[in-house]
Amino acid sequence: MKSLVCAALLAGVLRAAAPDPVAWKLQDAPAKPVKPGARFTVKVVARIQEGWHLYSLKPLAEGPIPTRIWLAAGQPFELAGAIKANEPEVLQDPSFNMEVELYEGEAAFVLPVRAAAGAAGGAQNLVVSASYQTCNNKVCLPPKIVKVEVPVAIAK
Repeated sequence: MKSLVCAALLAGVLRAAAPDPVAWKLQDAPAKPVKPGARFTVKVVARIQEGWHLYSLKPLAEGPIPTRIWLAAGQPFELAGAIKANEPEVLQDPSFNMEVELYEGEAAFVLPVRAAAGAAGGAQNLVVSASYQTCNNKVCLPPKIVKVEVPVAIAK
């Protein structure tokens, strides 16, 4: 009987779970082939549904889970410097009893990228990973990791 009740509760929770309130995409990939070893930038944009927010890249001890962005391993690209982000809102968060940095509506992150010096010519996929947590005024969803990708041509 207990397992039946637990299964019914779990089914209700899963049905009630909202889809991810954040949609991620990559923008501003180079239109022309890049030379091996060359630098370029791409923009990762998070569109956040109304009523939700995600936290900035800044980690806070005992605070919310910050957003983290990185390039997936095993590709002919690497980060070539610090990630730049639009200015977050700074608010006092009663849940954490501290000042936090967060984004509502949209967050944009500019990534400086370098094509590997020995990158093979032709079409390659640039894969960017992001881990983040979204919250609203009542609840925080479990942290998530997403991958977004865009083709980038490497000059031969």
